Amino acid sequence: MDSMGEVLGTAFWHLNQKILEVHLVWEQYKQLYGESEETVRTLNETAGLFFMVVQDSLWDSVILGICRLTDPAQMSGRQNLSIRALPALIANEGLRREVAGLCEEALFKAQFARDHRNKRIAHQDKNHLYDREAQPLGGVSRKLIKEMLGAITAVMNAINLHYCDTTMFYDDISSGGDAAWLVYKLKS
Repeated sequence: MDSMGEVLGTAFWHLNQKILEVHLVWEQYKQLYGESEETVRTLNETAGLFFMVVQDSLWDSVILGICRLTDPAQMSGRQNLSIRALPALIANEGLRREVAGLCEEALFKAQFARDHRNKRIAHQDKNHLYDREAQPLGGVSRKLIKEMLGAITAVMNAINLHYCDTTMFYDDISSGGDAAWLVYKLKS
């Protein structure tokens, strides 16, 4: 991170930690609900209501994380640390333009997540609640979540590649004692 300079390096490091956190939550979600119907059946048979709450909480946490990572650099006079704050911190004009373009792509891909955050998760949009058919939310799928996270990590990897001549592997992040271990224990 030293090659980035203090301001960019510090912002990059903190954002990287937040991106890793979102990927970690996403990995837990996938291990519980995205790998096999047998696993979902086991969860439902063990404690269906509890695991429904866990599923919704993990899903919403990932959506909120994506939104926070793609929020404007400044809102209501307060600075946010999001990928959209990074271009202004980059001295190299070519890299700044590249990162700004990648940020726009990530913002475009995150629009479905933003709609869910604004109407369902962070706020209770009255029109949506009263008439969900007339005020539907766009569908968010596992595939779209993967694309959104991929667009966010593309921003970080462009910077990392330029300054450190490397990229970071964010997918399939895991640690001991994770959801896969829980599933294993429930099945045995």
